[in-house]
This record gives sequence, structure tokens and C-alpha cells, in this order.
Amino acid sequence: MRLSDKTGKVPRALGLVGVLALIATVMWMPEAPPEPEAEAPEPSPAPRQEMPEPPPPIPSGTVQRLRRLVPVFPGAQLIPMGQLQANGNPMEMGFFEVKASAREVMDFYIQQFEQRGRRVVEQPDGSGGGAVNYYDEKLGALVTVNVMAGGTQVSPSARVFPAIVEAPEGIHLKAEPPEMLPQPTGLVTVLRVDDQNPGPAKDSSTLTQIARGSPRELAGFYRKEMAVRGYSAVGGRSDKDVEVLDFERRGERVSVTLSAMNTKEGSPETIIAVVMETKQKEVRP
Repeated sequence: MRLSDKTGKVPRALGLVGVLALIATVMWMPEAPPEPEAEAPEPSPAPRQEMPEPPPPIPSGTVQRLRRLVPVFPGAQLIPMGQLQANGNPMEMGFFEVKASAREVMDFYIQQFEQRGRRVVEQPDGSGGGAVNYYDEKLGALVTVNVMAGGTQVSPSARVFPAIVEAPEGIHLKAEPPEMLPQPTGLVTVLRVDDQNPGPAKDSSTLTQIARGSPRELAGFYRKEMAVRGYSAVGGRSDKDVEVLDFERRGERVSVTLSAMNTKEGSPETIIAVVMETKQKEVRP
């Protein structure tokens, strides 16, 4: 059953806003650099081949609307991340990084939105950053800016993810997980983002979930259940409170990051970030 917020009020959407930054981080996470290769003699010149065409650019109207509703912080350059799906709601997201504290960036957007007559809601993330957002009833969309603190006290920096989430009937607070993935005990899928942009990431999905158990316990569960489903473990790493698992099946790749939640009482709980990728078929001449 999918629980939806039909009121369109900003406070009801805070659960989604709080995890948008986590999803953006997972999507933006760079891949590990390739292993250095041994030097080899120069090969003979290969016959000239036609370069594949780049993916179509993001529609200019999408970028213009994001810039119109979310003014860019002074000195920053907005990088559009395209159109996505957040729990079935169309979403536009961008990214920029600035040499300023997260507090400065959040205060800037609070002031900008309030000057436009918006009812602004701020949600701190407990790490110096947070989200600043408002619900545009006329547009039927949640406008949000997620700010992640970085750098040092002497030289602060911030990663900023402005987004517009189409939600004419309110935000879906719960998403349906793919049936192909194992379902740990007490699993709740908080957010599902499906990438619809042309290019290598097309049809990929990112999930944010919460389940009972420690990261180590859930890592054992995923290794066993993914093997039953025909996936092979191809890597990963283990830390004190984090487990990272990578699986592959023909034409598919699934990455699972398990992070312990700081719960003082009761049984342990874990935040699960899942990235599902489908390898695009090569077009041969």
C-alpha cells in the first residue's frame, strides 16, 4: 500500500526532503579511479572510427524553470542533473558547490524565498547542513534546496542540490520497492528515484530504505538472498558502521550501502541506499 500526503502542506513533505540529499550524494558519488596499467609499446594506428553521438542535452526549459524558482547562490554555477522520478513524482534536480558555509547558503535561500512571499520551512540535518523548502500551491510542486556542509572551520564549503518535485496531490511518503530485490524484516522504502534521462544512466533507480538490524546482519542477508536470485558478488567493503556490497547479473548491476542509524534505544536499524543500473545495449553499425 502506498501512503500519500494529500494535503499539500510542507511539513508533511519533510520526510522526503530529508532523504533527497542522501539520494543526490549517491547519484553524484564518483567512481573509483581505474587501476594504473603497465606501459606498453605504442600500437599501430587503428582505423578511424565514428564517435558515438552524445546523449541529447537537458531541455533548456527545465534548466530555466529551476533557475527561475531557485536563484543560484552568488558566484556559483548550476549544473543541471536532469529529470527524475521521486516516488512517482516528476523531479528536476541541479547541483553546485561553493566556498561558503552551509549556514550562509541556507540563510541566503531563506531570505530569498521569504522575500518572494513564501512560507519557508527549514530542516537541519544535524551535521551543519539541512534543507530549505516551500510548497508552491499554484505550481503544485515542492521547491527545495538541500545543503551539505563540507570543508573546515577555516575554509568551509557546501554542496547544494536544488530540486523541484511535482506534487499536485501531495508527496508520496512511501514508495514501492522493486520485486526483484530481497525484502529484509521491517523494510520501509522511503524514496525511489528513477532516472529517465537519455544516456548511460537511463532506467537506473536509486532507493532509500530503512530496515531493522545492523549493517553487518543485513549484509549477510543480502549476500545470501542476492545469490538465490542469480546475482554474483563482485566487490564491496566493510567498516565499523557501514557495509558496501556490489552485485552483478547479466545486464544488471546493484550496489547496496548499509549505514547504521544512531538509535539510542531499542533494536538497531539501518539506512539502505540501493543503486540499480541496467547496462545499455550497444548499437553496432
